[in-house]
Parts: sequence; C-alpha cells; structure tokens
Amino acid sequence: MTRKIRRLLSFLSPLLLGLRVSSMAHAQTEAGNPLTADHLIPIGSGRQMNMVCTGHGSPTVVFEYGLGGHMLNWAKVQPAISAITRACFYDRAGYGSSEPSSRPMTAENVTNDLYWLIEKAGIGKPFVLAAHSLGGLYATFYTDRFPSQVAGLVLIDPSFARQDLDETAEEQTRAQRIYGNSQAALARCAALAHAHLLSAVNPNGCFSFPAGLPPNERDYLIRQFLNPFRWDAMLSESRNLHQAGALSEDEQEEQRAATSWGNKPVIVLTAGLAPKQPDQSEEEHQKNMAHWKAGHDKLAARSTHGESIAVGNASHTIQLDQPQAVIEAIEKVVTEVQADRANRR
Repeated sequence: MTRKIRRLLSFLSPLLLGLRVSSMAHAQTEAGNPLTADHLIPIGSGRQMNMVCTGHGSPTVVFEYGLGGHMLNWAKVQPAISAITRACFYDRAGYGSSEPSSRPMTAENVTNDLYWLIEKAGIGKPFVLAAHSLGGLYATFYTDRFPSQVAGLVLIDPSFARQDLDETAEEQTRAQRIYGNSQAALARCAALAHAHLLSAVNPNGCFSFPAGLPPNERDYLIRQFLNPFRWDAMLSESRNLHQAGALSEDEQEEQRAATSWGNKPVIVLTAGLAPKQPDQSEEEHQKNMAHWKAGHDKLAARSTHGESIAVGNASHTIQLDQPQAVIEAIEKVVTEVQADRANRR
C-alpha cells in the first residue's frame, strides 16, 4: 500500500491546498475558463452528473481525473485537444456539480455511472479515454468491461491492480499509519463541510489558494472545497483503493475483468520525478520506482499497439508539470484511431 499512499499524498496534498491550479490557463481568463462551467445531464434514478464538452471532431476524448481532482486539473491540456477533436470532461458522483451517489465509490460503481453518462450525453463511440492516477484504474476497468466503446487509452501515471503486494510487513505497517492519518484528515474536513464550518475566509486547515488566481477559477475551487459530498466521495474512493497486504476492492474488480486490449492504441505515461520520502531508504525508493514503471509497462503490453513512456521533470501530476507530453500522447492516439477508421472504409 506504500506506493498508493505516496501517490495519494503527492496528489491530494497540493490539491487540498489548491496549489496545483495557479497559472493554469490564464490565456482563457478574459472569456472565462470553459472547465468551470456546469452542464448537468440526467443519468437515471433521479441523478444528474456534470459533463462539459469543447471542440469538434471524432473520436471524442473523455477525461477522467484522479482522486481529489477537479476539472481545472486539465486546464493546460484542454485548449490543445479541443483544437483537434471533441474533448469531454466530467465530475464523478459527489465531485463538482455532479450529484452524489448512495453507493460506495468503487471502480464498478464509478464505471457504471460513466457508462450511463456517456449514453445520455450522446457521446459517439468508440471514444478515447485519457485518465490520471486513480482515474487510470477506472479507465482500464471501463475498457475491460466495455471494450467496443473504447478506441484508445492515454493513462497518466495511473494506479493499477497489485501495485503493492510485494511490500514488506514493515512497509505495510508504515503505509497503514500514513493512510490512517490521511483518512482522519479527510473525515475531519468532510464533517466540517457538512456542518457548514468551511469557508473561503475560514478553511479550517482543509484548503488554501495561491495568489493570483483568476476570479472565476478561485470561485470554482471554493465551490469544490465547500461541497461536503466531494469530501465524502474522496473518502469512499480512498477506502476502496487501499487495503494493506491484500487486493483492495477496486483492484479485485479490475483484476477479475482484466483482458487483452487487442491492437487499441495505448500510451502509458510514468512520472520521472517521485521524490524520496524522509522515512524512505534509497533502496526502498528505487525499488518502488522500478515496480511502478514495471506495472505501467505491463499495462501498455495489454495492447499489441501499446507504449510505456517515462516523462522526465514531471511529478505525479504530469498534465500540470509537462502538459505537452500529455497533449502529444493524446494527439498520437487520436490520429491513430482516425487512421484506423480510414483504413477500414
């Protein structure tokens, strides 16, 4: 569980503090950032989910952010992809403007929601999935469940099944302690949000903002952080992703469904920067890095047309640190899908 925990913290910590959104898309600020808009779509059972689409063309690229994410995670990628094809961004249940679900946020339930959202939104099939972190596990599971709907995949430093099962007992004990602390912090912020005790003026240690954010992006983030259902969703996703010394619920679901992806174009991007933690030996750090990359290599190998690429000078949030690498990967997959369609005519 150490690898999941370290990536959970590397992604959650800056996002909870609002630190990974500055200088994202200031070229768009005069007209407003389209990712901060709402477009609610009924998906059945009285629930609505938010999906924002920009651009025109085919195949559509559907974006899936990671645990604790939000639409602005894609702000450095959205303009370039929308210039070449249709790009659709959505909020999972409880996140953003999407209404919460009464079910746990497991991979199966998340992908069920996405299936019905795509149906109700009229997204053309097959489409390309671009997914980050935990969203990568959801995207691989979706592709396993509904292979005819997915034309290609771009996985950005994704989570994957069995990523922690070779850990020592000491590593698992340490990870469980870190995990318990992160769960307690999330639960505290959820309780404060439900009690209406969070505000932009008094964030109670749950979030903060960098200076210089455009007003519309700051207002958007305030809505995210004050939403109690977002905290609930994060807690549920975290619980279903992590299980010390065994496969988590999400991993079990993905492993049961895992299958070959044939010749679908697949690109897996691995962060080149993973800072060594203070409590981590250099040997443990190198082992974790090698295991993480090997897992990504195996994901890419599930397609005869798969690539696994390490992205230098990028942390876990590659789409923010090195957005051009993500843009080029998506453009390549889109172009290959288009070429394959042309050859079939």
